[in-house]
Amino acid sequence: MNNRLQEKPQHRKLRGYAFDPSLSLLIDTVDINKITYKVIWEEPKKDPLKRNSDTIPLLPGPTGDYLEIIDYDPTVKRFYTPVDLNDPYLLASDGLAPSESNPQFHQQMVYAVAMTTIKNFEKGLGRPILWASRLLDTNAYEEYVPRLRIYPHAMREANAYYSPMKKAILFGYFASTPASSTLSMPGSLVFTCLSHDIIAHELTHAILYGLHRNYSRPCNPDVLAFHEAFADIIALFQHFTFPEVLKHQIKRTKGDLEKQNLLGELAQQFGTAIGRYGSLRNAIGQTNQKTGVWEPATPSPNDYQTIMEPHARGSILVAAVFEAFLSIYKNRVADLLRIATGGSGILPEGEIHPDLVGRLAGEASKSAQHILNMYSCFGLLPSGRHYFW
Repeated sequence: MNNRLQEKPQHRKLRGYAFDPSLSLLIDTVDINKITYKVIWEEPKKDPLKRNSDTIPLLPGPTGDYLEIIDYDPTVKRFYTPVDLNDPYLLASDGLAPSESNPQFHQQMVYAVAMTTIKNFEKGLGRPILWASRLLDTNAYEEYVPRLRIYPHAMREANAYYSPMKKAILFGYFASTPASSTLSMPGSLVFTCLSHDIIAHELTHAILYGLHRNYSRPCNPDVLAFHEAFADIIALFQHFTFPEVLKHQIKRTKGDLEKQNLLGELAQQFGTAIGRYGSLRNAIGQTNQKTGVWEPATPSPNDYQTIMEPHARGSILVAAVFEAFLSIYKNRVADLLRIATGGSGILPEGEIHPDLVGRLAGEASKSAQHILNMYSCFGLLPSGRHYFW
């Protein structure tokens, strides 16, 4: 009989959306939008201030070492039952199935994406991330904040933001008002806590604020724009960590990531629900709001002199970083395309070979991971407001 104690699992598997619920309604993306996140297996310490403190199982909420999910909806004055991810049935089935109507899945989705983002930052930083401390009334002392609070249903409005005062991320939900009923069902509820991009974006704001609090001071137009760009870059390049999604988009574009693709888009459901004809932001192009047709971006050197709104100004940096990524990717796959095309570099009509898809996806994923690591490390450089979508 083997009496050796069972080793602790390294990861917890949780089902969720790769992008947001809207892509599960499209024939082209229904098979890739539901994925399984692998997050670190947490056993929180009873006393986070003591390294040798006893550990306990991940608490309902979920509540762990990094995060505390509190699901109170002030619009209906109700606390939703917190999900217990240590429930044996949930452990056996990789968590709850994706659902727009189940508040407990909303809690699971927020936790899975937030922990994935934290893992990517820690891989780049080489150390655990820490949240910003709370200033006491005297402003002479600070209070250690062990866990970031997340409220999945904090408000009834088209918004989500990180609050430095509350040391919390607040997600809203709202009724859709699309420009066309073919894009989204008018009046249907849209939950920002179900969007991978919005969760990763706001979590990055919280991490960056913990690294450099002064980056929130608008001493010049670039400061807040950098905050927004940094958050967008992390959200964008996390798309490349989803293998099936990446292969699907490589196959669809025949390896040309300069064409319209999901990997370069942010918050598709949010964008259409507020009346746009496409995603909220796009690193390589945009949908013409008059014609509804996607057009590749045409950068202008004058943009840096004329665009001051933080999100729009931040998009200049996002586009530059994405262009650099594309250059790295194209350089790394040039030999593969020469082999596949007999030296012409021009792929024939039809689908490309699955083996080539796999190799191109591998190079794209590796290049994107380098970008993620670089920007996580960038937070190591020296260094009361909300950051809105």
